[in-house]
Amino acid sequence: MLAFIRSSSLVLPTRTTPKTFPTLIFLFNRTMSSSAYDVPFPIIIDETLGERLQPNEAELTTKIADTIESVIHKEYREPGTARRDVHAKATGILKAHFKVHENIPPQFQSGIFIPGKSYDAIIRLSNASGNPHQEDGHADGRGFAMKLLNVQGPKLLESDKNATTQDFVFINHPFFFTNSTESYLKVFQKNASDSALQKLTIPFTLGLKGTVNAAVLGGGKIANPLQVQYYSAVPYQLGLGESRLAVKFSIKPVSPIKDELPNHPEHEYLHQAIKTTLEKGEVQFKFMIQPKIGLNMEVEDSMTEWSEEESPFLEVATVTIPKQDVDSTEIQALGERLSFNPWHSLVEHRPLGAINRTRKVVYERISRVRDQINEVPREEPTQA
Repeated sequence: MLAFIRSSSLVLPTRTTPKTFPTLIFLFNRTMSSSAYDVPFPIIIDETLGERLQPNEAELTTKIADTIESVIHKEYREPGTARRDVHAKATGILKAHFKVHENIPPQFQSGIFIPGKSYDAIIRLSNASGNPHQEDGHADGRGFAMKLLNVQGPKLLESDKNATTQDFVFINHPFFFTNSTESYLKVFQKNASDSALQKLTIPFTLGLKGTVNAAVLGGGKIANPLQVQYYSAVPYQLGLGESRLAVKFSIKPVSPIKDELPNHPEHEYLHQAIKTTLEKGEVQFKFMIQPKIGLNMEVEDSMTEWSEEESPFLEVATVTIPKQDVDSTEIQALGERLSFNPWHSLVEHRPLGAINRTRKVVYERISRVRDQINEVPREEPTQA
């Protein structure tokens, strides 16, 4: 059970249960077949925070990675040509600064959220499509991936235990199109098929809610990526031990100013909007946390937005993107080399739920494949 206390008129959770050890399920960390780039499936499932393992989840996740990997090898054969399978087109690669507020609630003071702590950061803004040549004016989802630098402490990803970076991955909607690893696999397989009929059956795989969510996720247009609110959409752990929480993150522009959509948008108008904005001055975002405080906020349900009325987002940090040259050759080259994975993280921010468990394996595997095709070393940045 959870009880609630008020702090500065904001509802925050505090535990009233007896002190007990967390309920965890340990899975066998098996070696998966079919690729030299396999990544271990997450071996800890936290039932206390609401995680539930799906049938054959590890095997299905491997098949998803297999499917995407085969598509990448089919589309990209020459060194230096391989691109991301989604979010392939960056609209901006930006240097930024992340500063934690001095007065954040005690419940949130864990991991990177040390009162007054600052980090340099690199941000990659993107269109969601896997087509790197798609016009910015095309209806699509949008991404905001942020990598904090000089974050000390061991990381969850086995291949980057000693890296000094921490990743956060956001999209411009607070939900996803599926909760099921099995349906996730079927969608990828059908989308990768040469059969138009297979693609037409994707709505039957997703069901009504999933189809509606997918349409919303991929159906929007924006005027300026620096004027959009972004969401983690899926939950994360915050903290360790019995005081740990399940939370979601969001990042929202401080300024209420909104540009108008252009009547006749140019091919790269979103990049141009970022450039124009940052030529004038800096942009700030609020970094916010939404704690799970109700039974309706399910960790394994990524298709349903958590109610902000029941649990408001609470501001804990500010992200400042200073005035800068967004066309710098150096920063653009860095952007293409960067890999983002929510499991590239301190243990205090462990990703939760089936979609995040799938992301660990798929994101890391595909990132390795992309670097292998492009014949570049895998390394995390130490400075922006």
